[in-house]
Amino acid sequence: MKVKHITSTNTLKAIGATLLNSCILLSLISPVMAATSRGGDGDKGNVITLMQFSDLHGKMIPHQDIFPGNRASANSGGLAKVATMVKRIRNDNPNSLLLNVGDTTHGTAEANFTLGEALMPGVNELGIDVMVPGNWDFGYGPAVFRNRFTGTNIPLSPNNRTTLSATKAGCEISAPTCSVTPANFDVVAVNLYNYNEATGQRGGRVLPPYVIKQVGKVKVGIIGITADMVPQQAQAFNIGLRFTMGYEDHELPAMIKEARKNGAKLIVVISELGLAKDIQIAKEIKGIDVMFSGHTHEQTVEPIIIKHQDNGFTIVTEAGEDQFLGRLDIEMNRDGIDNYNWELIEIDETVPEDPAMKAIVDESRKTFVAGPDFTCHTFGPGGFAFGEGHTLCDPLETVIGKTETTLERWDVLEDESNNMMTTAFLKTALNSIPNATLDNTLTTTNGFRFDTVLLGEGTPLSGGGTASGDITLGELYAYYPNGAALAATEFSGGRLKEAWEGILKIVFYPQPFLQRGGWFLGYSENMHFDLDLIEGPLSASQGRILNLTINGNKFDESKIYNVLSCYPHGNPIDEVCRTTGARNLRFLAGQQQADGTVTPPYTLVQPRNTEDILNPLRRPIILPVAPKNFVHPINVVREYLKENVVTEANVRTGRVTPIGGVPVSDYAPNIIQPVQGAGPKWMKRN
Repeated sequence: MKVKHITSTNTLKAIGATLLNSCILLSLISPVMAATSRGGDGDKGNVITLMQFSDLHGKMIPHQDIFPGNRASANSGGLAKVATMVKRIRNDNPNSLLLNVGDTTHGTAEANFTLGEALMPGVNELGIDVMVPGNWDFGYGPAVFRNRFTGTNIPLSPNNRTTLSATKAGCEISAPTCSVTPANFDVVAVNLYNYNEATGQRGGRVLPPYVIKQVGKVKVGIIGITADMVPQQAQAFNIGLRFTMGYEDHELPAMIKEARKNGAKLIVVISELGLAKDIQIAKEIKGIDVMFSGHTHEQTVEPIIIKHQDNGFTIVTEAGEDQFLGRLDIEMNRDGIDNYNWELIEIDETVPEDPAMKAIVDESRKTFVAGPDFTCHTFGPGGFAFGEGHTLCDPLETVIGKTETTLERWDVLEDESNNMMTTAFLKTALNSIPNATLDNTLTTTNGFRFDTVLLGEGTPLSGGGTASGDITLGELYAYYPNGAALAATEFSGGRLKEAWEGILKIVFYPQPFLQRGGWFLGYSENMHFDLDLIEGPLSASQGRILNLTINGNKFDESKIYNVLSCYPHGNPIDEVCRTTGARNLRFLAGQQQADGTVTPPYTLVQPRNTEDILNPLRRPIILPVAPKNFVHPINVVREYLKENVVTEANVRTGRVTPIGGVPVSDYAPNIIQPVQGAGPKWMKRN
């Protein structure tokens, strides 16, 4: 098969802002591709364009970000800018598909307080052709997921209807048919199955495994693989569902053969397994032409080409979050792919917002911003009664703090944003837990990677001017967009170290199918780790953690430590922030105000329920564990920011030190989580 790879470029930035004229954009396609699309030397209709849109994470409006080359922008991403670029590419080549690689309806306050409902008018207007769900698209529970993505209509619990009522008319408690807006596009997943909780039997697939789309003269088969890590998150996400990795013979291999038999000339897999697993699948399973990867938020400026023994190849790409849109132009011949071109397009301040999409977004957000339509919003976690839960009563544009240094959450081991949060948690822990000291108390937070960047005051902006350093309430919610409660627990030092070794193992496992796309926890400033990521797994008596101290003293595995961290509603009471084995769990509770918000002073209270918390065979399925006036992580960080400006000194990295460094990815130095893991070569899978 003749193949010519046209070198990938970030065309938008290379040419500059004038590129945004769609006529100029057309001329920038490679000569071979442009001639073919115009019906010149090639056959019109054999050049198709695949757009990769990944990991929106609820970001409806433009936000701050940092692009390659350390270029800071105060006005990037968001649905209206993405819509502009999608329309331009479609005008350039009508023979195109927009493929959404998951994690769309979760990640901001607007998403969380409406179960993702605020996103759906805009997402449905974008013109997505096919989507695969991401792990956070399950974050509101299976009833919401099924109603949104499978075309079913399962009654929602009263607390869910309350969550929707401030956004969607007719969703009061008396409305038994109240539901979320369904997706108007195809949703596929080869590895998501029904599960009967009563019999313990796995049933058929929840979603179609693939669809075939006619694009010009080419039939394209699109197969979905959803995230396999959902069961490792809050247990409530997983009720009535079971997940695999999709590589069994009856899954991806069989669906590739079936799609080919049904006429598909091009096989595209859209996968939320993460880049490491997706590369390995592309190596081991025959017949994949294109692999659009998501979940790990990596940015493949150049495509990753997996070559096969039969001289075929698979193109693997990942397109970051909403501040990028991937474009893959493919010229087909009778044998398959003839030429291709990949662009990772930056959605920055030079891209205007599409007016029609902006109007939809503004309408969906009107109850969250200052004005006559603003209202309080309550997120009612499972088991809470009508109207109860974490409450928001301030517009999202409210400035609640200041930062002199840039905060981001990209690194695999440690970052400034988690350091800020755990610093705020530690101050609260020392004031709230009896006998808490810097020697016996630590705080952790989830190693989420999705967020918006908060640029430090005075940071030069590529669009001119400098960043204000203001932190708004909406930006803070992007750092902690779920409904978790803060809980104080006790752990033995041995159990904590064992759990942390386990996290490092799955983040850096050299065998991709045992690796988990994710990152280390965030730790308070009185903690310090020295890690050996390279040779640590070789030693029978030493893991990856070489040296661990708290407040400068050696961490004692026989000692009992206080830990303040997050509790996902519905989980057993021995678990906080990806760590099991907790004892004496108590919730941080505040003073509940008339508007439902919770304020200091904080006290510790016992769980409302301690046994049989999650029981799918009982109603209600989830018993409430936290008190009505539970403290959310955002509450604590807001109080901290009232008294503290964020500086480089109080969030600087260095709490985690990898002795010998972190390996550079095998495929590109800008890929943050090394896809080959870290450890001895003999542990790898070829």
